[in-house]
Amino acid sequence: MQFRILGPVEVVGDDGALIPLPAAKIRALLALLLVRRNARAGVDDLVDDLWDDDPPATATKTLQVYVSQLRKALGRERLETVGGGYLLRVDDDELDASRFEVLVARQEWATALELWRGPALADVRAESRACTAAANRLDEARLAAVEERVEADLGRGEHARLVGELEQLAAQHPWRERLHALLMLALYRSGRQAEALETYRRLRERLADELGLEAGRDLRELEQAILRQEPSLLRAVPAATPTIERRRLNRPALLAGAAALAAVAIAAAILVVHDGPAGNRDAELRTFVGKVENVLAQAHEGRVAVVRAASAAQRCEIPLRAAAADIEDARANRQSLLQQLAALSVPDDERARRVATLLQRAAAASFAADLRYRRDLLRAHACPPPVDAAAGRRADRLKRSFVAAFNPLARRFDAREWRPGDL
Repeated sequence: MQFRILGPVEVVGDDGALIPLPAAKIRALLALLLVRRNARAGVDDLVDDLWDDDPPATATKTLQVYVSQLRKALGRERLETVGGGYLLRVDDDELDASRFEVLVARQEWATALELWRGPALADVRAESRACTAAANRLDEARLAAVEERVEADLGRGEHARLVGELEQLAAQHPWRERLHALLMLALYRSGRQAEALETYRRLRERLADELGLEAGRDLRELEQAILRQEPSLLRAVPAATPTIERRRLNRPALLAGAAALAAVAIAAAILVVHDGPAGNRDAELRTFVGKVENVLAQAHEGRVAVVRAASAAQRCEIPLRAAAADIEDARANRQSLLQQLAALSVPDDERARRVATLLQRAAAASFAADLRYRRDLLRAHACPPPVDAAAGRRADRLKRSFVAAFNPLARRFDAREWRPGDL
């Protein structure tokens, strides 16, 4: 039996025929079990992952029905009931994502990319935030493999052929610095120095204007090297090009549990900075804490605006639609925070990785709660408006988890500590 998630979710039987899985929620459940393969998934976690903040009253019973239907399709021995949850048994060679991971580890980029049939979890990625986040994480692994393949092709002197592909990739991923670095290098090696510098200028302005960020050090160094026309840039040896960072792909990054993945549909994934000497790691952690502080300060400003509008609506001091408009303005202004989180470089440190994951999840839940409250205001016919507080309670739980993880790091580097209500 073969399981496929690098594209639409599919199961192929031993006879080579597709096994029908007609219902989208059943395919979504299978996808969530596959990213957790050979590990228990709790019933409560699966309910949250399938229905987000609005599970039906019969969610647990419905989940049992879905499990029963999966067992009929896959065989009872595949899907076990374990300790108040379920465990799907899948061998490494039965899942396309596992084979992709092995080929990437062998640096067989082209062969690995041939396994893809389209965007990951293409038919279920919109079923829930957990599915969306799992799909985004897999798509990130694919994009990283594309970058590695392109870099290897550059090393073989194929720069002229790669320019068109890299221009398209850079347009599709406008915040991806590594793709822009590869494009700059391909243009420069093709005798198009002015276009390489223009590529850098456009990205630098976009980062500054839309995210308030500076281009990364590697990209800045590449621009200076192009201006100096350094001979090393013409060497067709990727490892000798310090401006293009190699990244590891490991099992947690590729197939992490869906509970950790259920952050938000961020199109990019966190970039992990590799280990170095202890002093370097401390410096990386300090920089990371500073960047998180900047994001939190912006989040706090938006939270103040949302709370002010919500309080005025509850006290019937302003029309409900006006309060909804104020919340929408604050929410729209905070969307750049999600992009900043996507561009955040995270040191290869367990504490930092946990902080980054919890921050993404808390931000996503907070924005979702704001959206839910705005909808309540627009649908209300009288003041004070009725409020569905479930989304807000979930956001508060995630905020508490985040600050509990982040504040010890903040104290270590004499940074500000935060409270859940600040975010």
